Amino acid sequence: MPAIHHLAVKRPSFLDRHKGKGYNIKCNEKIRGLAMREGIGYSQSENSYEAGKEAALSAVKSSGKPGLTFLFTTDFYNQRKVLKGVKEVVESSRIIGFCSGGIITEDGVLQKGIGVATLSSERIRAMTSLQKGLGENPGDVGKSTGEALLSSGINEGTVFIFPDGFAPNLLEMIHGLYNMMGPQFSFAGGASGDNLRFFKTYQFTEDNVESNALATALLGGVPIGTGIGHGWKPAGETLVITKAEEKRVFEINGLPAFKAYTDFFGKIPEEKFPEYGMKYPLGFPGIHGDFFIRDPLKVNPDGSIDFVTEVPTNAIGHIMKGSIKELIETAGTVAKIAVGKIAKPQLVLVLDCISRYLLMGKEFKRELKAIKKAIGNIPMIGALTFGEIGSFKQVPLFHNKTTLIVAIGNNDSEK
Repeated sequence: MPAIHHLAVKRPSFLDRHKGKGYNIKCNEKIRGLAMREGIGYSQSENSYEAGKEAALSAVKSSGKPGLTFLFTTDFYNQRKVLKGVKEVVESSRIIGFCSGGIITEDGVLQKGIGVATLSSERIRAMTSLQKGLGENPGDVGKSTGEALLSSGINEGTVFIFPDGFAPNLLEMIHGLYNMMGPQFSFAGGASGDNLRFFKTYQFTEDNVESNALATALLGGVPIGTGIGHGWKPAGETLVITKAEEKRVFEINGLPAFKAYTDFFGKIPEEKFPEYGMKYPLGFPGIHGDFFIRDPLKVNPDGSIDFVTEVPTNAIGHIMKGSIKELIETAGTVAKIAVGKIAKPQLVLVLDCISRYLLMGKEFKRELKAIKKAIGNIPMIGALTFGEIGSFKQVPLFHNKTTLIVAIGNNDSEK
């Protein structure tokens, strides 16, 4: 179980040691006040250590010494060297992050880059946990993560959840974590990935870098608002998953999965399936009238379909449809919902499914513009995820093809 580290730094800080050495650092003497300060920074340097250091320096120019640091990377880099560079700057700060399919900025997506967001305030309370063996024991990893976070003594706040997106049964992990921590906490996150090689991805805290792991951070002392949505709607009659095992669906409505899926369109050639699967995922209704999207990935020789996320036998759902316009409008709407939940939002995290990015192509910039229009001048940073974790109402679930917006506000500004 991870130890709880004190946030105070007893030795001269990196910022103090490097004043006047060409870094153009603006130290804020009032950073130890109660009001939260935030900062964001990016780097596309090809040197892993320097990229982490450069992005972190840009962030702390605005925030000062952070209590919690978010770190988003891409698979171009040596992840351990990136973390080392970030830690050189943020020092005793808690760190939570993951390798993603791309770094989201206000101007677009960096397919090769590092993104850092820092939060500073005496009121911030943060605890992180990095648990290995996610793919083998997802429920147990969720439970042990909950125990580790609760050991901090933080009794309310938001849990940020960043699992390995290639691990199976992530919903079991979420259930284990939620059952341990309970409804007094809110939950938000996204699954890590790579640039579509589907080979290996990474999760990390200030302690280490791992794969097949779950990285989490419990953040207390600041108000947080979330919004989640996708823009997909049912396109046809109800269908039933009549045979499935984990991420593979064998039968739909008693027929081979590929045949049942393509019959909806009047039959399509197998080589066209990736195009159709991208545009027409499956959706399963939740108790609040929302739909959970499940993304088809590929057709197998036996006519079964592999999905990005598990689909259970006897699940009842629909083939879904959604126009680019509707998806973009939904992203703007959920961003407006998130920032509207707190009085003075100061930082927005955007966790957007990589399949939306692939579907939209150049139009994805319009989605980012819609989000930016909804949040105004609030700085934003984010990552392309391989599945999103959030709740339409209370209990967190795992989503595909969805946009999650997290707004973080000033400590004394909660409505």
